Amino acid sequence: MTSRNLPVSTDDLFTSHATWQSWLDVEGALATAQAELGIIPHAARDEIVKHTDLAQFDLTALKDDIAASMSPIMSTVRALAAKCAGDAGGYVHWGATTQNIIIAGKTLQLHKSHRLLLARLANVLGKMADMADESADWLTVARTNRRQALPITFGYKMAGWIDEFQRCADRLTSCESRSFVLIFGGAAGAMHTYGENGQKLAETMAGHLGLTASNVHSRATNDGFAEYVAMLGLFAVACERMGTELYTLMSNEYDEVSEIQAANVVGSSTMPHKFNPKYVVSLLTAASRLRNLVGPTMEACRPSHEGDAAFNFRLYELIDEAGMLSYRVATQLETLFDHLQIKQDRMLENLMRDPAPLVSEKIMMLLANSIGRQTAHDLVHHAIVASMEKGVSFADALYEHQEVQGCFASRDALDQALDPKHYTGRSAEIARETAASARHHAVRLRQHIAR
Repeated sequence: MTSRNLPVSTDDLFTSHATWQSWLDVEGALATAQAELGIIPHAARDEIVKHTDLAQFDLTALKDDIAASMSPIMSTVRALAAKCAGDAGGYVHWGATTQNIIIAGKTLQLHKSHRLLLARLANVLGKMADMADESADWLTVARTNRRQALPITFGYKMAGWIDEFQRCADRLTSCESRSFVLIFGGAAGAMHTYGENGQKLAETMAGHLGLTASNVHSRATNDGFAEYVAMLGLFAVACERMGTELYTLMSNEYDEVSEIQAANVVGSSTMPHKFNPKYVVSLLTAASRLRNLVGPTMEACRPSHEGDAAFNFRLYELIDEAGMLSYRVATQLETLFDHLQIKQDRMLENLMRDPAPLVSEKIMMLLANSIGRQTAHDLVHHAIVASMEKGVSFADALYEHQEVQGCFASRDALDQALDPKHYTGRSAEIARETAASARHHAVRLRQHIAR
């Protein structure tokens, strides 16, 4: 069974009306499964299911009754039973308990938001693949400890981000069987009302709801939610890691990346010249909030004994927030890539301000063949120091050493070796290989969602 009128965003999935609809969906699946197993009459099932569309209800009256009863499931059950003709209303909620319905409904809501998130992530991987392919040969500089290190290509940098997002997708899909689980064992979880039919009932219900049935239906078991929010936290970390670097590269001092913004977008209310990043800031803000839900969710997954409403209510709110935020983060991530501009010329300009020292590792390893690695390291290091102290080029400082002259047939040969274009390792190959992998991942994600 599926909810009617599937919302177009996860904000809509977690409204009070969407929550009430999820309860009705669970009640409908319960009646359907019970009829199939001969627990309630088929006629009762048909009548119950016929009235599980929230649009049929007086929502103001339902809201008022929930406020008066302080038992939202009981109010919903009464309203549903009242709509059923004959004695069918007496079979509504047969053998179930409040938390069975609430937590099953939350699982349904989160599962739907999960599918929307995966769809966005598939789109993002496709866009990143295109960008990695395009920039596979674009020279830039690797930075370690925030200092220039070695020449690479921007496509290689993107490959590192893609690889992390692929792992995020793998984690999110691999935890589904543990996170989207139907726990439906009655008041204490031990199938007191359902007896020998209990597990079969749970499995049948789960099949109708698109979930997996738990083997033990303890109402105190919430680790599946904790795992899922933890996986969302790692997704948020991936967004923050990439977003923070892009945000840095957008600064005037680097200016290697920028956002494509409409002409009427305002950077500052007081400084007309400001062109401030917008999309990456929104991503970083939402991703930080999502990551910060991991700890509180772990705390909320520690209820006492066989059930604990004090912990449950905290968890319900966290599930709603995690579902909404995760899709928001994925949407903002995709929007960022729709507005991201990589400045090939500016990256090359920054790299070529003083490119020769960036190839010092290459020179060291070439010299190491004849004078040993450590001796070569010290020679190259002293040449760099000398170039700074004497105000000469790195190449001039190097070529003063006989060992260097013996390794390179001419000064032109040394200059050729110092050209960063010839020392990017496997940057381009890795970029293209990872782009192909990203497209494959995107296809697999879409196929997974379709199933």
